[in-house]
Amino acid sequence: MEICITFGGKKHCFFLPLFQIPIHWGKPGPDPHNYPALFQDSMILAAVANVAKQITDENVRKSVEQGITAGFQAAQKHAGPDVTINAVARG
Repeated sequence: MEICITFGGKKHCFFLPLFQIPIHWGKPGPDPHNYPALFQDSMILAAVANVAKQITDENVRKSVEQGITAGFQAAQKHAGPDVTINAVARG
């Protein structure tokens, strides 16, 4: 990611590294048949939700949290009524 800011008419760009652990589950299954990437998608959403708590600007944080909520809702809908996704961490 790169953020560019213009100071005194000159553009300065700053590189921000992305921290991402490669997630590869290989062949999913045997269940759920209708959503084989359920666990992978849920883990990514949960990780983003956890990191989003560190966003300092309240408006940006709330926007990201709304997107995460929409993502969990979409995953729940795709997974179907026999699956329950609880985004609240236990422990």
